[in-house]
Amino acid sequence: MKILITGGTGFIGSHLIYELLKLNHQIILLKRTVSDTWRINNSLKKITIYNIDKLINFDEIFNDHKIDIIIHLSGKYLKRHPTTTEIKEMNYYNIIIPAQLLDVASKFGVQGFINTGTFFEYNLENTKSINEKSKVNPYNYYTATKLAFEQILKYYCYSGKIKGITLKLFSPYGERDNEKVIPLIIKSFIKNQKLFLTRGDQKLSFTYISDVIDAYIRAMNFIVKNDFIYENFNIGSNQSHSVKEVVKIIQKISSKKNNIEFGVINNPKDKSINIRCDYAKAKKILSWEPKINLKTGLKKTYDYYKKSLL
Repeated sequence: MKILITGGTGFIGSHLIYELLKLNHQIILLKRTVSDTWRINNSLKKITIYNIDKLINFDEIFNDHKIDIIIHLSGKYLKRHPTTTEIKEMNYYNIIIPAQLLDVASKFGVQGFINTGTFFEYNLENTKSINEKSKVNPYNYYTATKLAFEQILKYYCYSGKIKGITLKLFSPYGERDNEKVIPLIIKSFIKNQKLFLTRGDQKLSFTYISDVIDAYIRAMNFIVKNDFIYENFNIGSNQSHSVKEVVKIIQKISSKKNNIEFGVINNPKDKSINIRCDYAKAKKILSWEPKINLKTGLKKTYDYYKKSLL
């Protein structure tokens, strides 16, 4: 199949591109000129690239290629928005751009659009497992824009113009990750450096990258083989682990001194978080479930960073 990917230079996108190439799919990558391609440098000659800031409109891509499926991973993430400038940026990249892409795709007969969401869209005060019917309460403006675009996607789907799926991801981690908590902890051990964190009591459903990629592959196959309108799926482990537990596991893996100090950074929202993903719907419909447990995933991730940093 010919697959158009946004956000292919990022953590998840790079892993997805490598897997799709293994499966002999043709990749069309939509990116910004300034995007750093270090994660996919080995595959650049195997994919077709369009720079969004150099396109007159999206029709150019669809006139050149018969796209089967779009996988939307890109977005402008900012935890906070101190000025209206950040609001404009997130609106543009998280709502306007994908909406325009979706509109053109629906006119050119693209089979399906796979959207990427996040568990931060749900009410994080929920102490039970989070399923697709759980209460929505966006964590910040970024997650509010993600929810807004999902509604736009539903409009196109229920208008009969395209099939759509949203995968709501729960704390992905793994090799080539962004500067999130797990890579920061791992680097602290490898480099023997101090790291200041919050209390570390917040519990999350950490999900290893290969399991996340498997969900996208299954979502693609579901679009091709099934007649439906729109579905959303939670993609994550049903096991909840605190950041302190992660540190203990990594300390055992590294056999090094712990230089991490908890409670230095204050984030009141984190204290009550206890996230557990209910992936029953994904298991029933996509036949998806996580295969890599936290200890195994952390060992794979640690080994990668140890090799790349030393």
